[in-house]
Amino acid sequence: MGSKIRLSKQQQRKIDRRRRVRSVEDDSLERGIVVTHHGHDLLIEDASHQLLRGRARRTVGRLTTGDRIRWQRDEQDNIVIEQREDRRNLLIRPDAYGKKKMMAANIDQVLVVTSALPWMNPEVVERTLVAVLALPAAPVIVLNKADLLPSLPEADREEIERTLRLWTSLGFEVIRTSVKSGEGIDVLRERLHEQITLTVGLSGVGKTSLTREITPTADQAAIGEISAFNREGTHTTRASTLYRFPDGEGGLIDAPGVRDFPLETITDEALAAAFPEITDTAAYCRFNDCRHRNEPGCAVRQAVEDGEILPRRLEQYQSLLEASRTR
Repeated sequence: MGSKIRLSKQQQRKIDRRRRVRSVEDDSLERGIVVTHHGHDLLIEDASHQLLRGRARRTVGRLTTGDRIRWQRDEQDNIVIEQREDRRNLLIRPDAYGKKKMMAANIDQVLVVTSALPWMNPEVVERTLVAVLALPAAPVIVLNKADLLPSLPEADREEIERTLRLWTSLGFEVIRTSVKSGEGIDVLRERLHEQITLTVGLSGVGKTSLTREITPTADQAAIGEISAFNREGTHTTRASTLYRFPDGEGGLIDAPGVRDFPLETITDEALAAAFPEITDTAAYCRFNDCRHRNEPGCAVRQAVEDGEILPRRLEQYQSLLEASRTR
């Protein structure tokens, strides 16, 4: 009878790796989503909406809030993330030191919150729309504090109404809300159903109070567990957190420090979707590469002169187009 073959440590590691690869391909792996994280420590939600703590194998790479993952328990009953599913999108922001940091993944939609008072510069909103579309995700414009509209000076009120009509005519969804009167709250809640949503808005627009109002009553035990996990990570920069709705269908992402939505990448598709009146009219320009400045036969410039396209919209489009060419 032959002697038992002794494997070297290197050979044993290779065999273990192959076993792990086979296990990842096995349908027995559980599915989950990353709720929040601190370093290598992860808080995930499983398919039955239970919160579990675990760690990912090094081969999985860095994970962030919203990542869809596959996991299993090891011999010690620890949660081990074996695989990350492909991301639909990824939000990256620079941290305080200028280093790029993953904030959240797989965002379905972004609520771009402005308000009747203070009224946000329309160009800020429109730049944000380009950034959201480039992510890509679906933007929803929310005019908060709508109850203040009647009390505004007539000129201010007309400007806001004119801008809202423009955004609506261009195909953007606009929802008016008021925490005080309750206007639009139920509509917005319905819009959140089955969606992973990020909310952005500058200071003063009432984003925090609106978020509290539209978030359905959540599982307090789950919130307590998330808070306890976050407290354990206070020595690090706080990560984004996904708060799931009680029915497990959809949720809101709290991303610390994300007030605006800077343009990391500008795509031609995002520009076309954000400025449809310009890109549609450009099809009638004499030259295919028309930049809509001083070229002869420019249909876009003619539309501006005829009052069909706002001058500021063309100026912003040209600015963003130039920025996209220099990145």
